[in-house]
Amino acid sequence: MGKDYHDELRAYARRCTTTLSDDAELCQQVEYELLDHLETAFEEERKTATEEEALSIAMRRFGNPEELNRQLAESNAKRLSRHARIRRAIRWMLLPLLLLAVLLCLDLRGILSSTMLLKWFTSENKEMRWEKGLKTRRLSEREQLLFDYHYDRGNGIDSLSHLYETNRNDAMICAIFALELSQRRDDPLPETKSILPEVIANGRRIDPNNPLYDLLDSFRIMKEACELPRVYDTPAGEEALVDRGKMDEAIALYERALGKGEIRTYSPELLKSVLGMLKIKEDLLGGMHLIDLNSRERILLIPPVRNIVRGVVLYCDLLQKEGENAKAIALLATWHTFLQKYINGDNTHFLDILVGISLANDFLKCAKRLGATEQIASLQALLDMRKELDQDLKDESHRREKTAGSFLNVLAMPYASSGEGYNMDEWSIEGKLERATFATLSLALACCALLGIIVFFGLHALVMRLCGHHPFLFILPKSAYIRLILIGILLPALLFLGLSHYLPEIQFALQFALKMALWVLQAIYLCLLWPCFYGIYSNRVLKGWMNSIGAKGNKAFQASLSLNLLCLFAMLFIGIGCILRPVSAWQQLHYLRRETLVIPKEGVDYREKRVIRHWKARFLELCANRT
Repeated sequence: MGKDYHDELRAYARRCTTTLSDDAELCQQVEYELLDHLETAFEEERKTATEEEALSIAMRRFGNPEELNRQLAESNAKRLSRHARIRRAIRWMLLPLLLLAVLLCLDLRGILSSTMLLKWFTSENKEMRWEKGLKTRRLSEREQLLFDYHYDRGNGIDSLSHLYETNRNDAMICAIFALELSQRRDDPLPETKSILPEVIANGRRIDPNNPLYDLLDSFRIMKEACELPRVYDTPAGEEALVDRGKMDEAIALYERALGKGEIRTYSPELLKSVLGMLKIKEDLLGGMHLIDLNSRERILLIPPVRNIVRGVVLYCDLLQKEGENAKAIALLATWHTFLQKYINGDNTHFLDILVGISLANDFLKCAKRLGATEQIASLQALLDMRKELDQDLKDESHRREKTAGSFLNVLAMPYASSGEGYNMDEWSIEGKLERATFATLSLALACCALLGIIVFFGLHALVMRLCGHHPFLFILPKSAYIRLILIGILLPALLFLGLSHYLPEIQFALQFALKMALWVLQAIYLCLLWPCFYGIYSNRVLKGWMNSIGAKGNKAFQASLSLNLLCLFAMLFIGIGCILRPVSAWQQLHYLRRETLVIPKEGVDYREKRVIRHWKARFLELCANRT
């Protein structure tokens, strides 16, 4: 038999035994057995045909190589060695393991919230509207209308109107509906004018001790009695009185409201109701949804209160012109009670304190015109408080620039230090939360980088296979795998976690640009430095093992390095997903649950509450001081 025909028979035998290549020894044995049978068949056929015909007939007698591959694999399955079975299992499990690693590494909710936060932080429009993707429990018709009202600023009044028609005895709906109707001061609809008095009367019936309805009624009548300004910065005293009788009625309602209890707008109840409808997880995205929920709260009491004060000031000026200065001063002196009721409402915001100081300024101008010396001193004290507050705001802004929490603090941290001193720990928690947030994004980038590396080695192994070099998967000794896990995976993971924990403290005094550089360095470590170190170390371990078994210089194994590195990088991928992702997720949840404003909880005395409580107490103290 010619040499060329022998090589063709050997190539045919090799194609028929590729399914056994996980066990090189068995594969070689079966290949030799098959080659022996092929040569026997060739010799038999060559007696009656040419060599070319004999070769073709002999191959046809054994059948299709793919079918023969399957038959040989089934008949020799029990003869495969343990290592060969492990290699075959790894090949079958490689793709599912990679998918599992992707699922372990990628925190989709964390990535979504982080990217949205970055987009919000870098955009000029600082309004967050993250209602997309919100999940609610099964809502009743009433709950759905409340939900639609809260999340629809444009047509929310329609939902509220339907709610009121079917829930007239609901104090919360009545109060919010009355406040909403009172806001329609620009080209009010005729139906609004007719509905508002009825809603106010109904509110007095179901909530008689709430001064809200007397104040709203006073505001409504004042709008009919005089030209109240439509913008807040219109100078006081420019209003034109149209109907003195209605103005007297409005002032009487104002004074009656001062004799009732605290003002209740039911805004906290509304927020609590909507929150109870949502399915919000306690993670960063859930925290952003909570911030969005609270940012949508309509602070509806400010416009009526602002215009009532202008009406009272106008009436005091009118009394002075009529020679009733004592009466005017007595009416002006009600500012103590009025501002205390306003600030002591059921949901005081920091904005309410600023508005309260602005109202005190309106009263102060009137007091100076009336010559009310005692009132001037008290009101001036409130304005001096504003100077102190402004200075505190300035100091706090400077502190934010130097704190580790300068990213999330834009969303969450309070307006001022509240006179309690500067507590570094309260800011370091925000900084650590930032590290956990950016670790989520870094892990996503690392996932993409590792997938790219794995695909590269896979393609290289495939090309080598197509070129006729069969890649072989080595089963390394246990000691080699232990070294790879300890030195290549655990040690870099611990280094990363250690830096993530302590860097917020180190970078506390750094400028924001340097903090951003550290965040970028974190991503570079995960996506470049660690994979490079792991690849170099794995290559060294592999070549050492190949040298020990005599495979390093063997051409039969020259395509095996890529396949083995692919599997080892898959091991790194799974290790990162099993170690860093759970730890990062736990860190983020841990910092979210601590004293932070990203997930405010009822009953938790977090920093913003203390700030508001401090300035509110200070405001009320100055209101009560009648020097």
